[in-house]
Amino acid sequence: MNISIIGGGITGLTTALALDKVGMSSTVYEQAPDLNEIGAGLWLQPNAVKILQWLGLEDEIIKEGCVLNKMEITYPDLTPIRKINQTVVSDDDGNQTIAIHRGRLQSILYNHCNQLGIVKLGMPYLKHEVSGSKVRIQFPDVSVTSDLLLGADGIHSKVRKAMGLTSDYRYSKQICCRGIANNMQLPSHLKYEGKEAWGRKLRFGFSQLSDSKVYFFAVINQEICPEVPTIETLSRMYRQFDPVVTEIINATESLHTTELADLKRLNVWHSGNVCLLGDAAHATTPNMGQGACQGIEDAYYLSNILKNGLGSIPDIFERFEKKRRKKVDYVVNNSWRFGKMAHSSTGQMLLKGVMKLTPESVMSKQMNELYEIEEFQ
Repeated sequence: MNISIIGGGITGLTTALALDKVGMSSTVYEQAPDLNEIGAGLWLQPNAVKILQWLGLEDEIIKEGCVLNKMEITYPDLTPIRKINQTVVSDDDGNQTIAIHRGRLQSILYNHCNQLGIVKLGMPYLKHEVSGSKVRIQFPDVSVTSDLLLGADGIHSKVRKAMGLTSDYRYSKQICCRGIANNMQLPSHLKYEGKEAWGRKLRFGFSQLSDSKVYFFAVINQEICPEVPTIETLSRMYRQFDPVVTEIINATESLHTTELADLKRLNVWHSGNVCLLGDAAHATTPNMGQGACQGIEDAYYLSNILKNGLGSIPDIFERFEKKRRKKVDYVVNNSWRFGKMAHSSTGQMLLKGVMKLTPESVMSKQMNELYEIEEFQ
């Protein structure tokens, strides 16, 4: 079976490696002529870590990143809203969150795909046409015929548009600035912890990323930040937070700034022998730290369901979508709700109350349900 994947991001590359793992061949087509290490950091939670273990990549990723022993939401002075046991942020097997530069993760995935000779760069997707059991994919200078087309080309997916699916976005009216503080190590008591500090209409999250880099994100209501923030603006806005926050901001050379948005729920992710994955199918706001993780899960489940190969291709895609819908809907909806509540006085007060009153056993059960990955034969 010939499988074409549009998009050389984390979801597309992981899908190619997952397919190779189960003995299926594919080719990734990426529009960029080079894959440079762009972006900032991300937190790979235990559900994604388990799949990267399955792919044999965990050790390499840990070497390039930082394992976090604790994840806490705090007041601006970094006092935890609720002190929690480490087991709440690890799964039943002891897997913990790994902080890594998004570009480094993409580079690791790309290098393994490149060793297999399954990535083609400088190949911007234009359109596709389905004819019987085949799909013809058009690029600027060449067309390719495949048995399956997988669209992993992000929230603004061109494959989704070509499928005739509606692309409705929900804009949060919250600005997110991400950055990397270079040549910096956090104090020893913070070095292996992820923090998210809550202020009034703004949040600040950070963790060590590698030996000399710290990753951070700053989320701010547009009403208090109507213009694109600069480093100086951020430093001023967060001056009431713990001094380490402004230290991180001032050690940063550049910001990646966007308005947080997600994709309204699609009724279907597939049509015939074409299927969407990751952000192309179910883009989420980053408030639960699950965006990349859910794309990695898609790669794992689709590859294993394809390997088992029961029924027609539409039946297989239907089975994949049914398998993924419940968790994806949970992540997208709760991430949106969490982000809106955390930026309102009433909502934040309610969330803090829930955090303080919820037993750790309940919190641990909820997290392990999120981290659960089904094993395939």
